[in-house]
Amino acid sequence: MNAGFQIIERQIYQKIVDELNKIGLLYRIFIRTKNEKSISEKIKRKKDENIPYLINGKKIQDFIGVRVVTYFKDDIDVVKEILQNKFKFVNEEIDELELTVFKPKRTNIICQFSDYQTKMFQEANSASNNQIFNLVDNTFELQLRTILSEGWHEVDHSLRYKCKNDWNQHKESERLLNGIYASLETNDIALKNLFNELSYKHFKSGNWEALLRNKFRLQFQMAHLDEDLIKILNDNNSIGKQILKINRRSFLIKLSNFELSLPVNFNNLLYFLNVIEIKNEKILELTPDLIKSTHI
Repeated sequence: MNAGFQIIERQIYQKIVDELNKIGLLYRIFIRTKNEKSISEKIKRKKDENIPYLINGKKIQDFIGVRVVTYFKDDIDVVKEILQNKFKFVNEEIDELELTVFKPKRTNIICQFSDYQTKMFQEANSASNNQIFNLVDNTFELQLRTILSEGWHEVDHSLRYKCKNDWNQHKESERLLNGIYASLETNDIALKNLFNELSYKHFKSGNWEALLRNKFRLQFQMAHLDEDLIKILNDNNSIGKQILKINRRSFLIKLSNFELSLPVNFNNLLYFLNVIEIKNEKILELTPDLIKSTHI
């Protein structure tokens, strides 16, 4: 692969990882850059489908493809909102749910290269001396999936999308494949609900670390909650009730806007929760100045 293309790929990858790691999100990320063979095959396939790529028209927009796979369905919206503030979105394919149709829901977003990356792409394109790159746009595709649906999408892409004629006379089989996806979507919803119920049980039993872990579902470091914070929570049951009622998505978006990256542990999370949402004076007294003085 051309070194310029590799640099662009690494920059995009690192920017996404830095933003999602900052709030401790549970996810996996995959990134690939199409090689010349793959580009040529896609150009031919689109030409055969009578929707050819044109130098002065629509070009290939997924030369670089990024897939962020979240552990939980509701984190797709969290990732989308965070990255929307870091990249320029130029097009979105986000399917609406249809109540009577088994159909996968895509969240595919076309993002613009930065000015620096566009210049590097143009230079790498010229250096390659291959005309097919004239049909490639200065964009990358961002796909958002859940971990339960990821395997299904891989099968669908390889064995249905790329060979649609195989399915033309087999509508029942196609519906069954979509039905498998529908069951996975139901499991995504059940998984989130399970952890919400578990959060409530830990609140009732006063297990504050477990409450924070299962309510926010993040990649926490191993450090335990400080004894002073545990005492405050034990003495004031209403704080736990407030934590249960906090809008997780809204809080994580606010946390992502904090300029500095701090370790994702129970203490820091509770400090941020208090500064942003709870406003308890005793917790505020224990809060590090760096967190206390932040404006999110």
